[in-house]
Amino acid sequence: MKPNTLNKFITATRANWQGLTSTNILNCKTQLEELARTPSSEPWLAQLHASKQSSTELYRDPEHGFILLAHIEPKHTYRPPHNHGAGWVLYAVQHGAMDISTYSQVTDCNGHTQLVSRGATTLSSGQCHVYLPKDIHDTKSTTDYVLMFRLTSTDIQTEKREGRLIQFDLSR
Repeated sequence: MKPNTLNKFITATRANWQGLTSTNILNCKTQLEELARTPSSEPWLAQLHASKQSSTELYRDPEHGFILLAHIEPKHTYRPPHNHGAGWVLYAVQHGAMDISTYSQVTDCNGHTQLVSRGATTLSSGQCHVYLPKDIHDTKSTTDYVLMFRLTSTDIQTEKREGRLIQFDLSR
């Protein structure tokens, strides 16, 4: 394996993996921020920028189950509020910027439940945010395109299939 930033990320993340702990979250965040600062001249990253594929699996760990994906989203792509079920996720932007709003599910004294926004932040190149199990958030790309890395603790498609990942409808 030729040394590059991606291989360095994989090696460091595997070596330090501890599951859902504060230490592991901080280690993963640090590693993912470093990965997001990778120069676009590294061949594997240049290929991602050139192909503009919406989703590319970069690594799936056979022992720990975490998955690293690269996503490219054109300007104004909106992903409605959702959580990642029992999984947790880190988003890091390598190119461009995206707005991320977070929400809380609130039930009033009459039993009516709604999502209430906690506000939005802009995630720019080199920045990373962490979303723990059941954290609700949405994303919207705000620049020509966004290349982001998403590190998930588990297969999110399994979370969706098994009903733990929830997508919310703000129109209700």
